[in-house]
Amino acid sequence: MRTFRVRAVRIGVLATVLAIVALAVYPFMGGAPEVDTGPYALLVAVAAVGAAGVVILPWARLLQSPVGNYLFYAWSAFDIVLIALAAAASGGGRSPIVLLYFATTLFFVSSYPRVGQAVLLVLTFAAWLLMVGLTGDNPGSGVLVLQFGSLGVVAFLGSFLSGELVQQMRELAGTRSESQRRAKLLETVAGAASSINVLDPDEVLVHVVDAVGELGFDAANLCLFQDDGTTYRVVHGRGLPKEYEEGIHPANIGMPSLVREAGTTVVVNDYAADPRGVPQLRELGFRAVVATPIWDKGEMAAVLVGGTRTQRNISSEEVEAFQLLARQAEVSLANVERFEQERLMVARLAELDGLKRDFIANVSHELRTPLTVIQGMGKTLANRWSEMDEDVRAELLGRVNRNADVLAATINTLLDFSQLEAGRLDAHPEPFDVGELVRRSVDRLGSLFGTREVAVTVEDGLFVFADPRLIERVLDNLVSNAAKHTPDTAHVVVSASTLDGTGQARVAVSDDGPGIAPADLDHLGERFYRGSDVVARRTRGAGLGLAFARQVVELHGEELEIESELGRGSTFAFRLPLVGENERDLTPA
Repeated sequence: MRTFRVRAVRIGVLATVLAIVALAVYPFMGGAPEVDTGPYALLVAVAAVGAAGVVILPWARLLQSPVGNYLFYAWSAFDIVLIALAAAASGGGRSPIVLLYFATTLFFVSSYPRVGQAVLLVLTFAAWLLMVGLTGDNPGSGVLVLQFGSLGVVAFLGSFLSGELVQQMRELAGTRSESQRRAKLLETVAGAASSINVLDPDEVLVHVVDAVGELGFDAANLCLFQDDGTTYRVVHGRGLPKEYEEGIHPANIGMPSLVREAGTTVVVNDYAADPRGVPQLRELGFRAVVATPIWDKGEMAAVLVGGTRTQRNISSEEVEAFQLLARQAEVSLANVERFEQERLMVARLAELDGLKRDFIANVSHELRTPLTVIQGMGKTLANRWSEMDEDVRAELLGRVNRNADVLAATINTLLDFSQLEAGRLDAHPEPFDVGELVRRSVDRLGSLFGTREVAVTVEDGLFVFADPRLIERVLDNLVSNAAKHTPDTAHVVVSASTLDGTGQARVAVSDDGPGIAPADLDHLGERFYRGSDVVARRTRGAGLGLAFARQVVELHGEELEIESELGRGSTFAFRLPLVGENERDLTPA
């Protein structure tokens, strides 16, 4: 975590420098509100001095102690207060400098623990409210709610994604630590087992047996259990009679029997005198013998055995080295699978990192665009209300309302999706006419299609049992997606019909557009996924619509069906249980 913070300092310094440059040139740009030059210039100078101080501090050393952590928090708090003061000198609560809080918010949610994030977010709100109160330039409660709500959403999403990334990084660090520990242990027997590092399983076993001989044992063999563990055979051996190596032996005699009974490494100091030994080997005069299990997916698959004809005690170091060889055999046999798992983990981490960046950028854009329009139209109406005729006012107010609806829809989707993820969004099913819901959704969203043809095909009196509010959200997502991702020449059909003999209704949104690439089909419905097609990725959206739709449908015990063929179009559909006539509640959904 300390290394991550050192890297965060570098990014933070760069962001601070860019912010100071923006603050310095801001008063000279066209359209900027009146700035109180003296205080504003002083604030920019203080910010520059503070940034210089941050640059020269030895963060790599400071972050090793609590002092560095306190300085890290002080830096963020200083930025928050400085932005509020800069806003006070350049328009108060209406100053666009509030946008800089998005940068500070993203920085602290990705750099601090949850408690620190909450404290700094509260400090942000308090600093802005205090500035508004002291300057007396209140932009209105609506604007404040939008400002704080947007910051809160960005903070929540940034915190969620950075937390996911940190968790993945910790898991990867744990995996690497475990691999390093194994590597260090293997170094102790590298001289005897240097040839074991091969990928051919049979060759691995040969080298393991040979390495046992190099450790000073007169004979060695690897016994593999078979016939459901009732017998075992020697897979590879050295220094043993040919008859023994080629035979099949019952699993209740010899060292494999003792290891299987104990479930761990077993040492016998006088094998020749032990009645549990194989008679053929006892007659050869083996004395000190050690055996250890080789595990495969939690089951004892084989036993590695080494013995000497010299009467002596096998030391703990020899036992450890012997066990390490067995573990090396396990690792080598599972090496291909382990390597593939780690490769997939690294790829997934890279994907999550990319998704985090894309998601933050997309959500910031989705929130900033309507918010900017609302602020611009609001200022225009406030400043020129008396100069406008009634039609112009109505047009501007309409644009404000439409963008407010877009902003509200985006926030509602994010909130609903977070509730779904947390398992706090419950379905409240009731009987309703799904055909009427289809017509209502198409009527409401029809303007999104422009001149494109949208056909509605529904059966009359098609009552289903589901949550009408959630199903309407699903249908709205599917219809709006069809509007966004089909060309002007495409035809769209929204249908609701009975599936004969199933007791279910099928709701579908189909188009004859360009279709979806096969590589994208498996990922549709994943969080934040917006497709690999360049045109699709330019379409506005946070990549949560289909993910929300899929989870809502699954909440109802069904699956979102997706069918598509390049050049032929796509169909998105889901099923809902029908309701009999006697069970219908004729209250509109």
